[in-house]
Amino acid sequence: MSGFQNLGAIADNAVPAPTASEIPTPARGKEMRANLLNKLRAPPLVHAWDFWHDRQDRVATTTSSASASTSTTSPSTTTSPTTSPATGTPSSTNYEDRLVHLAAISDVRTFWNVFNNFDVSALPLRDSVHLFHKNVKPLWEDPRNLHGGCWTFRVHKDRAPAFWEKIALLAVGEKLQAAVESDRQQFRDDICGVSLSVRFTSVLVQVWNRDAGHEEGIKRLLETVFANLEPDLMPRENGYYYKPHHEHAAFTGGQ
Repeated sequence: MSGFQNLGAIADNAVPAPTASEIPTPARGKEMRANLLNKLRAPPLVHAWDFWHDRQDRVATTTSSASASTSTTSPSTTTSPTTSPATGTPSSTNYEDRLVHLAAISDVRTFWNVFNNFDVSALPLRDSVHLFHKNVKPLWEDPRNLHGGCWTFRVHKDRAPAFWEKIALLAVGEKLQAAVESDRQQFRDDICGVSLSVRFTSVLVQVWNRDAGHEEGIKRLLETVFANLEPDLMPRENGYYYKPHHEHAAFTGGQ
């Protein structure tokens, strides 16, 4: 019996009385809930992004609210010969009629939700998708793009989804932005967005930057892309180039 009595005494002595800070209160309960929500909240991205779809069979402007429901569906399979602004379009106004905002992306969870539920391999011929900084449209004539240009990579269709994923991750992960950073105080270079466009025998993946005159940043941008690609994703020697937007025949920014 003495053993059981000692065990009881030890148990009683081992449980200290709760301190005032450990006693649950309404305020402490709110704090605990807030801490839990913070832990469950998806990590935010440095920049907010917009996801756009240029569907060639769309001939009238569609509202963002109506198109948002398509963000978790596969692209349409309708084809059309109309070109996108990435390779020359006769009218930016006509192009905007086909351009629809699908999703706003501000955190990691939303990025993967959109990315995993939009199958770029199912995009029809001449359709495009764009991942751009918030409030920047994938148009040459957008104020943010007016003096910029882009690297264009011609990618085999079989490798396009993996290549696109790499470029998109480099964009939202700020590695592309780091490549164009400089000490300039005025007209600082910036990554505007990235695009994917389906062509007959290949896919064009593009990286848009704000300043087409920033030669050092443009060079570092290419180096950053190449440094993060697996050997089997590397484009051929003649499969990539940089071009300022104003050099396109259809550019209307100066008018």
